[in-house]
Amino acid sequence: MSVVVNILAAIGLIVIIFYLIIYLYNYFKNKQTQATISKIYPPGDYMQNSGIKCPDYWVNTGIDENGNYICKNSFNIQTNNPKTGTYSGKCDSKIMTFTPIGSGLPSPPAGTSYTWQYGNPSGYTSLTDQQKYDFLQNSSVDNSMSRCAWVNNCGPTSNVQGIWSGVNEICNHPPPTS
Repeated sequence: MSVVVNILAAIGLIVIIFYLIIYLYNYFKNKQTQATISKIYPPGDYMQNSGIKCPDYWVNTGIDENGNYICKNSFNIQTNNPKTGTYSGKCDSKIMTFTPIGSGLPSPPAGTSYTWQYGNPSGYTSLTDQQKYDFLQNSSVDNSMSRCAWVNNCGPTSNVQGIWSGVNEICNHPPPTS
């Protein structure tokens, strides 16, 4: 009888050790994931709530009748307005209009909206890296420019980029591979 008890006790101990190892593995894996997410600059919640709306140091003054963000250069940051080319005369140094998150992309699942943040927070649908790239490259506002076009054409002087944290990095890299 004591042999059976000892065998069952050994099996129980092995199961407990196995569950402890799984728990510790998941704990450290989650901790590593959180550390990686915390190193993303600028953070996704900043981009969602403020950063994607207007260039750095510009102020979001509201939304126009079409739902686009109205950005004002309240601090008189110098901008370049190209004299020739596709964007000639479009880099307004005072007010610019940019599309809201998700414009020009396929509709998200019913009952949700797109978000810049990772992990589908609060019932939103997170944009994939490819969707972020496509969104920044395209403009659905008539007679306007995309965020990437603004970064690459409206800097303080010709051939100097505009500053837009979180946008510059995506615009100036090749498209993500699927």
